[in-house]
Amino acid sequence: MKIQALFLSAALLLNGVMLFAQESTENAPQKSEATATRTVPKPRYVDRPRNAVGIGAGITRLFRLTDGPVPLFGENLENADFPEGSWEINDQKELCANKDAVIWTKEKYSAFICSFDFNLSEGANGGFLFQCSDKGNWIPNTLEIQLLDDAGKEPNYHSCGAFYGFQAPYQNATKKPGEWNTMTIVCEGRLVSVALNGKLVNRIDTAEWFNPAVGPDGTEIEEKFRGKTLASFEPYGYIGFQGLHGNAPIKIRNVQFSPIRNADTTKEGWRSCFGDKLENADFDPAVWSIDENGILRANKDEMIWLKDEYKNFVLDFEFRTTKDANSGVVIQATDRANWIPNSLEVQIFDSYGRDVDMSDCGAIYGRRAPDFNVCKAPGEWNHMTISVLGPDIYVVLNDQLTTHMLKSQWKKADENPDGSKPFSWLINKAPAETPFVGSVGFQGLHEKNPVEYRNIMIWGKPASDQQTDKN
Repeated sequence: MKIQALFLSAALLLNGVMLFAQESTENAPQKSEATATRTVPKPRYVDRPRNAVGIGAGITRLFRLTDGPVPLFGENLENADFPEGSWEINDQKELCANKDAVIWTKEKYSAFICSFDFNLSEGANGGFLFQCSDKGNWIPNTLEIQLLDDAGKEPNYHSCGAFYGFQAPYQNATKKPGEWNTMTIVCEGRLVSVALNGKLVNRIDTAEWFNPAVGPDGTEIEEKFRGKTLASFEPYGYIGFQGLHGNAPIKIRNVQFSPIRNADTTKEGWRSCFGDKLENADFDPAVWSIDENGILRANKDEMIWLKDEYKNFVLDFEFRTTKDANSGVVIQATDRANWIPNSLEVQIFDSYGRDVDMSDCGAIYGRRAPDFNVCKAPGEWNHMTISVLGPDIYVVLNDQLTTHMLKSQWKKADENPDGSKPFSWLINKAPAETPFVGSVGFQGLHEKNPVEYRNIMIWGKPASDQQTDKN
């Protein structure tokens, strides 16, 4: 963890200051009505301070649940995809290209921290590429952070540290050719921050970029980039570096990478959520059962609750759906008997192959849609990690951060920050006004399409042991 602490500090400590982001009955027949009428919400505008790196206390702890950092492409490029002979690691352990060909990761990623050193020759022009959906036609289907020899020049949207073609860096922090620069990129899906040589140089929320011709601040977008809007990008894809562009080489070293993944529950502090025999649960034994293989299932639409209330905790489990299955994990419930308008629910749903909205798998049901869909087909086991850390609620599904809800931004009971309307049966208080502490439970057999759970683990002490208030 010492390496990781240093890694995080590069993104969090600028000028010596730590920068954080801002902070019924058991049956619900209306839920099926919601899933029958599915609307894709507008791009989600998230009001965040522009003078911060954008990584909050919640996501910092989320990174600590996973292993890292590790070399992005592996020690010997074994995790890289590139044309043979175009990239190599030289004797000084520097990553170099001799052709204008991109080196890509083999896997896709949504949320990560990536830090690397780069040395520019005179006239060098390259880029850090991410959220690529099409390696074969990457230019219009990729976000690029520019790497450019422009020391001392006035920044524009082609400058080093720019989101190429869209947003200029706040300042020029590039060193002269031949000197080593250090860049750290913090990607929380749609929210991306760039630090160059210890200075915050750029920050973007792609959800704000839904106009193909004009940026959120009214600045015109260069004409050749007026195609696919940034808001239409799924914040999920391959990561890479552009190769030898314009015959001016770039040397890259120490490419360290820490992705958000599902939690490693073998680490210290994790324990069985309900207990091997459900001894830590409040439930009807005629409804809920756990078999000899540790699979939990219900035969009616009734909740199973943890006995204790929780405030700061992480829940990790596997689930598999049947076709059209519809269930959920309930958090921060303040009234178990009437939990629907008095809680938040992380949706469990057969969303395989669907265009997701706020009633799909991984959604904060009725409040926040997942950013993209990685749900597996019915009958396959999915892996979900739900982190509830103060006002931050994160959902990691199958190793990808798909959903983040910062409760303090949901200031209206009857309207979400993107202008969409929550389902009427959910409306009570504005989420920003509700307590962080409450009951945690799983919904039972909903609409006769079962969901099964296994390996349900929890990290964090009950609220009564945390010696915190209930706000």
